[in-house]
Amino acid sequence: MKNASGERMCTRCVLNQSTPGISFGEDGVCNYCATYDTRLNVRGEEKLIQLLSEYKTKNREKEYDCMAGLSGGRDSTYTLYKFVMDYAMRVLCIHYDSPITYEQASRNMRNAAELLEVDVVRWGSREGEHIAATMKALKIWGRHPSSTMIPIVCAHCKNWWPTIFKYAH
Repeated sequence: MKNASGERMCTRCVLNQSTPGISFGEDGVCNYCATYDTRLNVRGEEKLIQLLSEYKTKNREKEYDCMAGLSGGRDSTYTLYKFVMDYAMRVLCIHYDSPITYEQASRNMRNAAELLEVDVVRWGSREGEHIAATMKALKIWGRHPSSTMIPIVCAHCKNWWPTIFKYAH
């Protein structure tokens, strides 16, 4: 299949041959579609509300109902807004200050936290540690670059889990 510009295009999605790392099978399906995991079961907002209500604190001695990652970008800020305004959750926000956390993102986080009256826990890694881990992951990915190996680039993010679990506890 070809688009209006004459570029080869996936028969299942809108990606074309100019997409980095793309390849096409004999059936015209791109490697991104071919490796897509269909086990995701979207249950809708009603199920989300049901799950959130199970986690709402019955014992009001606890300060928070849940934790949410906050980057200062649109997606995490909107998610926080939904948790607080639509689902009445008492949220503790967490943010990892990476070397690429922009000042605008920091301002956005401060504004959202103030307006929604939530606490934000921020932490970072030692000087140079994040960059070194990212470079190592990129070198590993570079040996076998493919769409399915992209998650390896952020594998070092798992190092944050102990800190996140500490705050959750």
